[in-house]
Amino acid sequence: MGIVRNLLLIYVYILVATALLSWFPSNGGPLDSVKRVLRLVTEPVVGPVRRALPSTGGIDFSVMLVTIVLLFVARMI
Repeated sequence: MGIVRNLLLIYVYILVATALLSWFPSNGGPLDSVKRVLRLVTEPVVGPVRRALPSTGGIDFSVMLVTIVLLFVARMI
């Protein structure tokens, strides 16, 4: 179970990195490639949660909710 827990924690780090990088503007540099790859990895999980949550005036709580759930699951393993 340690492998699954570690994979969940790595995914949480990826989620946090994606959220932090979303604050920086895209300018077509190497950072854009990193952001694109991170979005490809996180969007299959975060996207459905984002669509299920009600609109909150421009603040996206889906990443926070997914992070909390994954940390809870990792702790339970």
